[in-house]
Amino acid sequence: MPTSPTTPLPSTAPAAGSRAGRFRPELNGLRGLAIGLVVLYHVFFDRVSGGVDVFLFISAFFLTGSFVRRMEDGRPMAPIAYWARTFKRLLPPAALVILTTLAGVRLFLPASTWKPAIDDAIASLLQVENWLLIHRDTDYEAAATAATSPLQHFWSLSIQGQVFLLWPLLFAVCALLSRRFALAPRRVVLVVFGAIAVASFAWSVASTAAQQPIAYFDTSTRMWEFAAGSLLALWPAANPGTAANGRSRRVRASLGWVGLAALISTGALIDGRSMFPGWIALIPLLGATGVFLAGTSGSRFGADRLLSSRPFAFLGDVSYGLYLVHWPVLTIVVLSTGRERAGLLLGSSIIAVSLVLAWLLTLLVDSPSGAGAGRTRGRGGPERSC
Repeated sequence: MPTSPTTPLPSTAPAAGSRAGRFRPELNGLRGLAIGLVVLYHVFFDRVSGGVDVFLFISAFFLTGSFVRRMEDGRPMAPIAYWARTFKRLLPPAALVILTTLAGVRLFLPASTWKPAIDDAIASLLQVENWLLIHRDTDYEAAATAATSPLQHFWSLSIQGQVFLLWPLLFAVCALLSRRFALAPRRVVLVVFGAIAVASFAWSVASTAAQQPIAYFDTSTRMWEFAAGSLLALWPAANPGTAANGRSRRVRASLGWVGLAALISTGALIDGRSMFPGWIALIPLLGATGVFLAGTSGSRFGADRLLSSRPFAFLGDVSYGLYLVHWPVLTIVVLSTGRERAGLLLGSSIIAVSLVLAWLLTLLVDSPSGAGAGRTRGRGGPERSC
């Protein structure tokens, strides 16, 4: 039986894009890899993949780049417009999955699960599922039972939604300070988000050591991961057009592979279920940083070639939908059949069904133009998480 979900996040907008909206296929593939690991670990293993941390990191990177460019161009921060665009994209796919999941709970699970599922649905829509789980004293390491919510995975989306509400306000404050004291916008952002990163990381380490089940779902213990993504966005070497400067093709290729190895090894080699979200989350984030810095290596053997391949591109395209659907499908099937684990055959079937449902959700709801999932990689729009 799977343990509770361990990750949220991908985003659209220049989701795999960059300054001036340049598309970065290797980052779209990085999202695909991360969500693939998340799904595999939920279905077959009882370890944390680190995918949630990578997605929080990536979403903050792109969000920050957008707002810093606004600051430098002297344009208003317009947080209300940002919130409207963001949640207009995030909520329809989520709402459809929530309603469908409620129907599945009603049809296939015991009557005792109906009321908690409704509570989870409301909390998920209001972006506070993580706090509801803390209130319930939920332990994500515990084996799944009838009390395990098919909507429990919305904890990470709730944290990201809360940060999407807070970050634009912080950028508005940064813009005000920049104008008031005639300071460079990037310097102000560096100081503000650097302070958040240090404070949140220190609290995350302390809270994880003292009350890990609470720390796992706590917004304040995860904010340093967003802040780290924001700080990375200020680093010229992490952006296209500069990532290759001063680095040989071999060095860039090595950076990419070392980064992928760090991300994959987080769950494959380390059983860190009781260690997240403390210092160990640095490992997958440093791995993702290696992929950012590698950029387009220009090497036939670069990790970016793998991440830009069609399978990873597809996973990146449907990653939000895949994260939304795979956990409800998994929990409802396993709980309704009384199994402890999905097993190889059933688990593989669950993954296949989830991929099809994620593609349809992306095509029909997340890409309402009907142009297809592949179109999501190149268009603009708000960040979204897996």
